[in-house]
Amino acid sequence: MNPVPIKGFDALILMISGLWGLAGVMLLAAGAHADPRLTTAGMFLLFHAAVVIGLLPTQILGPKLKLAVLLLLLAGAGVFAGDIVMRVTRGAGLLPMLAPVGGTLSMVGWLGILIGSGLKLFEKPQNP
Repeated sequence: MNPVPIKGFDALILMISGLWGLAGVMLLAAGAHADPRLTTAGMFLLFHAAVVIGLLPTQILGPKLKLAVLLLLLAGAGVFAGDIVMRVTRGAGLLPMLAPVGGTLSMVGWLGILIGSGLKLFEKPQNP
């Protein structure tokens, strides 16, 4: 099996996923020792980072849809978790309704995976 070449943008996406994974593990530990709400933020970051890493090499989604999905998943998870962390540490979120916006962005990313893979499933084979 040949390795999939990593482009510059893929490396950036992978770096952000690594950061989200690291922050997710740290928040899970903090949630176990401090405020359990941090566990929710940690799981959100960790799960989305893992999904993004898994989607990077896929060819099922078209390149534009895949880019949109990856950005929606990472941005949504970051916004959601960041707002939760601010609520725990400062007692107030960054902006009103920011956590729901992050959650919605993530859900739209998941919907993109559903629609993109569904379209591929029903795509007619092309003749070589």
